[in-house]
Amino acid sequence: MASPPLAGSSLWTHPTPLPFPRPANLEPAAEAVEVGRLILKAAEWSPQSHELFPTAARQRAVEVMRLGYLIAWDEERFNGEGAAPGLVDLWRSFVLPRVVARAAAADASRSP
Repeated sequence: MASPPLAGSSLWTHPTPLPFPRPANLEPAAEAVEVGRLILKAAEWSPQSHELFPTAARQRAVEVMRLGYLIAWDEERFNGEGAAPGLVDLWRSFVLPRVVARAAAADASRSP
C-alpha cells in the first residue's frame, strides 16, 4: 500500500505539546508561612503556646498558676465554699499571659 500523500508533514504527525509551566518550588514559602504562624503563636503565653516558651518561662507559668489555684480554693475567701473554678479560668486567661514573658523569664534565670 502506498503511503498517504502528505506523510511526514505536520498534518500527519502529532503536535508536540507546549511546555507546561511548572510551578516553582513552593516548599520554602510554605515553611516560611509555618514559621510565621509559630512566631505569632509564641508571641504571648497561652496553654497552647506553653511548650514554645523557654524553661524558665514555663516554670514561672506553673508557679503563677499555683497561686491562682490557691486563691480560688481559699475557703475563708469564699465563705467556706472553697472553690471558684471561674476564677481559675480568668487567672489562666488574663493573669498568666501578662505575667509570663520571655524577657522576664530570662531576667529571672540570670538573677542570683
